[in-house]
Amino acid sequence: MKFVTRNLLALAVAAAGATFAVSAHAATLKITVTNNQAAGGLSITPLYTAFHDGSFDAFDLGGIASPGLELIAETGAPSSIAAERRAIDPDSQPIVLASPDGPPPIQPGESVSGTIDVNASEELFFTFLSMVLPSNDHFIGNDNPLAYQIFDANGTFTGNTKISVTGEQIYDAGTEANGLEGAAFIQGVDIADSPTGEGRIQQGLPLSNELFGTGVLLATGDTLNPALIDFNSDPGAFNLLTIEISKVAPVPLPASAPMLLGALGFLAWRQRRKTRS
Repeated sequence: MKFVTRNLLALAVAAAGATFAVSAHAATLKITVTNNQAAGGLSITPLYTAFHDGSFDAFDLGGIASPGLELIAETGAPSSIAAERRAIDPDSQPIVLASPDGPPPIQPGESVSGTIDVNASEELFFTFLSMVLPSNDHFIGNDNPLAYQIFDANGTFTGNTKISVTGEQIYDAGTEANGLEGAAFIQGVDIADSPTGEGRIQQGLPLSNELFGTGVLLATGDTLNPALIDFNSDPGAFNLLTIEISKVAPVPLPASAPMLLGALGFLAWRQRRKTRS
């Protein structure tokens, strides 16, 4: 019996250690993105986000777009940028927010939420990327990987974060010329067409007037309102998106918890029985 007791005690201690280790650093976060545009305004492809240690720098203004950024800026597909992120920070964690109703792009007036469990054992920062629709290679994102710190060096949540995405976060990847040819989210246009672009990532390049010409329809059948998409005249006032990050209910106890409680219960029973005898 002493052998059994010793082993149960060891099991209880080990399980307790695992429980405390997991609960000390695990956190569940809720991310919500809201498209603040009115009908006829801009949409975005599903929002690609990642929590990382600060080493994942998706792009730099004035630099050349990586293959991953080029793909997300021209098509919205995040597969290549995800691979680039993992190569830099293998422990980073992503979540993609797509519209649950109809086409996956997040359209004017739409709000989408998702949750992610993160391991906050170190500093964690937040990065977001998405293609602007309609466009050839316009995208949104934060070029400073340290701009949004979600957990500090002790793994402590820094508080709810609210990010206002304005015209100041709209970039041109420089990988494709702006026009109707190769533009995404336009009916009858082949997105695979890729006219040569400007070469470097820039700010302040407007969408082509061809995108809201007579007879040009968005993929949804709607038309783009040119009065709503001027993000250059006053970039800081152009209200595109709101991204909110909050901490939600604690992570449930891990699978080791029932074993831990059972072992501790048995030990308590053994101690009472020994005392009575």
